[in-house]
Amino acid sequence: MAASLQHHLPGHQAAALTSMVRQRLRRQPPPLPRADGAVLKAAFAILLVGALATGAALYWTHRRDVPSAELQPARVGEVALMIPRNLTGVDDGDGDRSQLVGMARLRLAWPNLGPAGPQDRYKLLITLSPPDKVNEPSRQLATYARFLTPMVWSNPGGLVVRGFRKGSPFEGDEFYVSVPDGRGFAARCPIDIGNLLEEPCRVTFQHRGMDVNIRFPRAIIADWAVMLGGVRRTLDGLIR
Repeated sequence: MAASLQHHLPGHQAAALTSMVRQRLRRQPPPLPRADGAVLKAAFAILLVGALATGAALYWTHRRDVPSAELQPARVGEVALMIPRNLTGVDDGDGDRSQLVGMARLRLAWPNLGPAGPQDRYKLLITLSPPDKVNEPSRQLATYARFLTPMVWSNPGGLVVRGFRKGSPFEGDEFYVSVPDGRGFAARCPIDIGNLLEEPCRVTFQHRGMDVNIRFPRAIIADWAVMLGGVRRTLDGLIR
């Protein structure tokens, strides 16, 4: 291009124009001011500190919400147990009042069988005690059979229901029994409890050298097989 200009313009004008073109071609874009780089670094540092602070706050808040899983040793008859404190349903202020000689208690949420809290609609109250012949299935059924009415009706969950005679020790209760012989499940539930108990129904069975008594809501009685299986597995995890 410079050579072409030299052929068409006078000498001094062509030389000046050629010099100007060459200077423009050599010119480079100016670098970013140092001040702009410092601002970007400062902004990045502020964002990083904010993210770390938010993460730390969420972590410690979550830690405060997680119930303590401190293990408490217990012995029921010949069975040694290690029970997480958050499964006992006992507050820290209860102290030694939670200790039962030769027995143990659990308070579980239904249906997840985790620690029970105020937000849980249904709960299972479980008492573990040394084995007693009175709680053997055959003896329980024989005891109740003397006081049952002849009327039988069916209930969801494959259970049958019978009432107790007036004047008997169990008057006002209903007897829920699994078929065919009640050995799988036999529970008593009061017919009318008002607002006295949240877990009015009771079932007692034997498991690995312990008597297991469960108080539970009538509303979940149709899930009796799931309930018993879940409680058995939970107890298996506590035995040492």
